Amino acid sequence: MLKSINPSMLLLARESRGLSQSELANQLNISQGKLSKAEKGAQTLDFEMLSNLSKITNYPISFFHQASPDSPVSHHYYRRKISVPKKTINQIEANIKIFRKNIDELMDAIELPEYSLPSINSDDKRPEEIAELIRYKLKVTQGPMPNLVNLLENHGIVIVKTDMFTNKIDGLSTISDRGVKIVFLNKRMSTDRQRFSLAHELGHLIMHFDIPSYPENIEEEANRFASELLMPKKEINNDLRFLTFSKLGDLKRHWKVSMRALVYRAKTLETINQRQYRNFQINFSRRGINKVEPIKIADEKAFILKKVIDLHQEELGYSLDELATIVHLNPVEFRDNFIQRNPTKLTIVRNDQR
Repeated sequence: MLKSINPSMLLLARESRGLSQSELANQLNISQGKLSKAEKGAQTLDFEMLSNLSKITNYPISFFHQASPDSPVSHHYYRRKISVPKKTINQIEANIKIFRKNIDELMDAIELPEYSLPSINSDDKRPEEIAELIRYKLKVTQGPMPNLVNLLENHGIVIVKTDMFTNKIDGLSTISDRGVKIVFLNKRMSTDRQRFSLAHELGHLIMHFDIPSYPENIEEEANRFASELLMPKKEINNDLRFLTFSKLGDLKRHWKVSMRALVYRAKTLETINQRQYRNFQINFSRRGINKVEPIKIADEKAFILKKVIDLHQEELGYSLDELATIVHLNPVEFRDNFIQRNPTKLTIVRNDQR
């Protein structure tokens, strides 16, 4: 019956598909007022209209009967750094709420690697000191960070590479209703940008998620953390002395960060001056590599979601279509979201272990 439909899920479905209220109302051939009332729970939709809604949004009817996700997508900080249309922001947030809810549902029978990284207030330690401590916790005390995606997933952080519908957002960190720490990375970005974004979001998870208020320079703190995590001062300082454009390629291969990140790091460590920094920027522009750099860093594939699906299939006997039904997605979208290729070790949570 229509009374059991969750109005919040109507709104979530619409926003996740990037549709305005008027656009969806036109496709449903109803007034915008009727749709607005339905999204607020003040009016019902008959079964035929709900069936049309299901076809237009490409969600099964069961999607609209779910309970609403409770947690906010993320802390408010990520909004400050972007100039993206509100419609796109709504679409990103709606998709992440749905994806995060799906993850919770699939993790019910799976034991994740233990998350053991500390929460450290940036008022107590500088971001660079915190990054040094985290490198120690991750057992990477020297040299470039190895596969950062695998390293963090092995420490209980779920990494999701997904389309964020814009090039202006690199990533976003969040915690699910069940406490799963998740970092969403924009798959439109190159691997070197994804690595920096992942380090940046890790900084947020460690420094900013468990404190009551956020400093104004929160993004700068996360960038400082990421720079030290990926390019520790004690080790990279000599590499950045007498820096020339011709050296950037080899340094990028070694440190697995972008050329622009290396140049910015050189500026902050004062191995180049402001004039030299400006000349590097001019050189980037002249060579046409402001956005797309030469020298590709190997893709770092996330593994947890794929392994979760494998365990459900191989040990619990679910088909992909059954799993799609469980999370209230159509099978094609379920496969697009959750079928990735990469191995690791996860275990089923047995009833006697709970």
